[in-house]
Amino acid sequence: MKKPAEPGKSNLVPRILPRGRHKLDPELVAASQRQRLLEAIVELVAEKGYGEVTIGEIVSRAGTAKRTFYDHFADKPQCFLAALDGITDALVASSTRLFGSASGSVRERCEYAIRGYLELLVSMPSTAKVFYLEAVAAGPEVVTRNHDVLLKFARGIVALSRGAAAAGEGWELTELHALGVVGAIHHIVYGQILRHGPDSVIDVIDDVVQMSVGFLTVRIPVERSTTSRRRRAVR
Repeated sequence: MKKPAEPGKSNLVPRILPRGRHKLDPELVAASQRQRLLEAIVELVAEKGYGEVTIGEIVSRAGTAKRTFYDHFADKPQCFLAALDGITDALVASSTRLFGSASGSVRERCEYAIRGYLELLVSMPSTAKVFYLEAVAAGPEVVTRNHDVLLKFARGIVALSRGAAAAGEGWELTELHALGVVGAIHHIVYGQILRHGPDSVIDVIDDVVQMSVGFLTVRIPVERSTTSRRRRAVR
């Protein structure tokens, strides 16, 4: 699996600008500056924690002037939220590609996608640490961003099961079923990173994949209890 660029990085935007006078497009220069600022805040937050990072450190790491920072962002929280948007987009895009490129049985496809996602986190330790541990520092709206990633991953699983059901290979999972498994994965990864660091996720991949695929391929009755039906009717 091809490793995507860390959030904010792009082969189309120059990482290092020439010194002195140059004829680069001003928009390209601005994109390069913004990219470096986003990279810098992710690296620093992963190293020190969000609360300990200053704007002075961000611009120093990015190799820009402080006034350049304020050309792009109103303050540190806005810069961090922009970096988190990049992380969310990257993880969602990666999970979508993983589910879209998987082949074989439902079990094999789920195993491929879940293993690929966990290996991706190991390959991007700063991104993993910021997303799982530090994102909450940016406020309540980040909870929605994180949930979007989990929901996208769960819907990928549901889509796999729907295709399998149409082919007579199994049954279609509910979104709630898939989201429950994805949420469990999220909390396991969170705990592993919290206690042992991003690199340690590699140590639990086999167990997490085996557990997750097991739960995803177990059929859960969808019939509701009489009490649940009565409550729903009252509403």
